[in-house]
Amino acid sequence: MIYYLLLSGDTEKDLMNETNILGEESFSVFYPSLGFNMLHKIINTKPELLESISIKDEKNKSYTITEFLDLFNKWRIKKA
Repeated sequence: MIYYLLLSGDTEKDLMNETNILGEESFSVFYPSLGFNMLHKIINTKPELLESISIKDEKNKSYTITEFLDLFNKWRIKKA
């Protein structure tokens, strides 16, 4: 399953940008992408932006940041 990060002003067309792709989960392993680095940076340096962020998966299901992080905590992380 691929997860996407949408910032304020982003559209569905922006999902295919590498910076909007959080990563992909397969068999309980998460493969982070550039969007995950962006989310991490926002959490640590601009937490006020968190309210304007949405997360979607490839099936167009929406997640809050808390819901996504709850899923994320169940996965192993694969580093490149």
